[in-house]
Amino acid sequence: MRYFLENEQIKAEIESFGAELKSLVDRKTGQEYMWEADPAFWGKTSPILFPFIGKLEGAGFLHEGKRYGIEKHGFARDMEFTAAAREADQITFFMESNEETLQKFPFDFRLEITYVLKGKGLLENWRIVNKGADTMYFSIGGHPAFACPPADDREDTGTRRTDCFLKLYDESLRPFGKKEVQSTEIMVPEGLLSGAQFPLQVEDSMIKVGGHLFDKDALCLEKQGVGAVGICDAGGREYIRLEADCPVWGIWSVPDSKAAYICLEPWWGICDSRGYQGNLKDRPYTNSLEGEGIWEQGFTVRIVSA
Repeated sequence: MRYFLENEQIKAEIESFGAELKSLVDRKTGQEYMWEADPAFWGKTSPILFPFIGKLEGAGFLHEGKRYGIEKHGFARDMEFTAAAREADQITFFMESNEETLQKFPFDFRLEITYVLKGKGLLENWRIVNKGADTMYFSIGGHPAFACPPADDREDTGTRRTDCFLKLYDESLRPFGKKEVQSTEIMVPEGLLSGAQFPLQVEDSMIKVGGHLFDKDALCLEKQGVGAVGICDAGGREYIRLEADCPVWGIWSVPDSKAAYICLEPWWGICDSRGYQGNLKDRPYTNSLEGEGIWEQGFTVRIVSA
């Protein structure tokens, strides 16, 4: 079921299946900022990655001597959420563990997703409740896909994704001062970390998208002081930005330059390295939550165009 939020400046649509953001529109201009989910390239707009991000070695994990199998990115994106508290400009969805999830992920939990409109910003907040007595180990991430370039640029000027730029900000949300960042390599088609890194050149806080930026799957920026990433059109005009205090950033699109989107992904977790055989709790960037504890995080999507 679709739910609609609005304030004086923007409006949003959220689908209860996966609690997935489907649309974000500037009310003044009518501009849509989310990807249209063309299945020829990628049929989603903003899936929630929980309780894992990316692929796991052997499509599973080891916990307390038992091996569990689970799909890429976990199961939250493919489950129906229940709408709870709702106002004109905010809504909360939730899902809880059940017999099916416990077969894949042996923890009793409640996951709440709250969307709040503030000016031209949309806050997506996650609240995880450990309903059990044992410590829970998990990853969680956002995966919103933004139109790149916006539809009007494509139609009016013939601009393509390859003409656009990424704009980096530091943790104080100032233009990024470094001349280079390192991306951890994700192997294609395995979807696992190779252990290698490769450099990305940053000029005036910008990374040119070009035609080959996503040939090696997602960019993966670990602990490099990035506090926000924006997308700019061919003229360098920033129009959308995602702000997050996350340990890892994923930035992704399919290699085909005709796919007019880029995903800006704040990750509290990461996919496995090739050959990983360790325990769940020892995976890099894994979050731990004590019994009956609560964990909260989130990010803000901000329309920055005039």
